[in-house]
Amino acid sequence: MKKIILIALVATVLASSITVGAKPKKTKIPKEQIVTVGTEGAYPPYNFVNKKGEADGYDIEVMKAIAEHIPGITFRFEPTAWDGIFVALESGKFDIMASQISKNAEREKKYLFADNPYFYGYSVIAFKKGRTDIQNTKDLHGKTVTAGVGSYNTTWLEEYNRRNGNPIKVQYNDGNAAVFFKDIADGRVDATLTDPVTTDTYAKENNLPLDWVILDEQDTAPAYFLFANNKNGQKYKELVDKALQEIIADGTLSRISIKWFGKDYSVPPVKK
Repeated sequence: MKKIILIALVATVLASSITVGAKPKKTKIPKEQIVTVGTEGAYPPYNFVNKKGEADGYDIEVMKAIAEHIPGITFRFEPTAWDGIFVALESGKFDIMASQISKNAEREKKYLFADNPYFYGYSVIAFKKGRTDIQNTKDLHGKTVTAGVGSYNTTWLEEYNRRNGNPIKVQYNDGNAAVFFKDIADGRVDATLTDPVTTDTYAKENNLPLDWVILDEQDTAPAYFLFANNKNGQKYKELVDKALQEIIADGTLSRISIKWFGKDYSVPPVKK
């Protein structure tokens, strides 16, 4: 009888311990990391704010395609005026810049660039349609050219002026294409250095009389993603570099370019 009672007690204790130890384990779901991406948001069709109030354009779609190749990360886009966009990156307002950024010596000292470009463009001289006095860089001598502070084309223009005794008058602007194209159309300035896609887009959408010629003394102007020169910047650079290589290899980048521009700018242009 004692043995039966003892066995019953042992069984009860075991059952209790099994019940206590059988608590369901909580599965740890990794928290989605939000990474902020700065973009000008005023440079269509590369980047702009659409009618829904959302960042849109080629730069944005490329970043979204990249995000699909980086598990656990979601990009949040932060439109920022061009004249403050680099300061915002430095201050930590965002982690990455996707805004048609080109390389120059000063930027390479301060920031981290992606290993490969995501866009290969070229520069043009844009002016009011009907003018026949602007066909090359020398035709800009004695004229006023509007230029966005810190842009690739502005840096090139400043260097050209230094080499040639400052023959071109530079009128700086905040990088808002809508403003400087209207200044050209209204005759307040003579020209600007920009790209053909942006010029044609603004001319069509705003019914502006604009024309352009290829900038004769400049090579291609590749665009890169930019990162802060710190530990986080290095981490995001490595992730984006890998994902960018993947969307180049599978043809995604090419398809996005053709969708937005009708032409593949994901590869260097063939020089004629």
